[in-house]
Amino acid sequence: MSKFCVKCGVNISPLTGAMEQNPAKLEQLRKWNVFVPEPICVSCFSQYLAQAEARYGDDFVYEEDPPAEFIRNLRLQIDRLAVFTFNPFNEEGAYKNLGLVSGYATIGTGLLTSVVSSLNDFLGEDSQIYNDKMSEAEAVCLHKLKTRAHSMGATAVIGLSVSFTELTSGHGMLMIGMIGTAVSTR
Repeated sequence: MSKFCVKCGVNISPLTGAMEQNPAKLEQLRKWNVFVPEPICVSCFSQYLAQAEARYGDDFVYEEDPPAEFIRNLRLQIDRLAVFTFNPFNEEGAYKNLGLVSGYATIGTGLLTSVVSSLNDFLGEDSQIYNDKMSEAEAVCLHKLKTRAHSMGATAVIGLSVSFTELTSGHGMLMIGMIGTAVSTR
């Protein structure tokens, strides 16, 4: 099956000369909070590498993990990133639209959870086990969304939409998706 670069659309194949970037190199760049979509060709990957070099300057060393202080500051910035279901920036020019941003989390509930929730359903009670799993998945999803928004240079996400989906027709796989618009505010 053919793979195509998500950035430029080139067919990634040794026959076309476009090579897919090594996943370990993608992961290394993600440690520096530069979100790189997959699959991506080597040529387009170099653009993301240049973005990281421009953003972090002399602090950026591609072959090394980010310093602990960088990671602490990055986590604080991501945690502080504001997320809104509406647009609070009324005045014209108050923000720059950076594009759509999303985050997803898929959770399996396991056999025991399914059995207990079936009993709760039969008795007409709330399933605290499912509620806890959904809350956990929601937190993971929101963190992914905020991390991707931050990697785009966003200071906020507006127009957040959340969806909950059962993936396996009663067999315990749940997915939460969040999508919004990443913006940079003044």
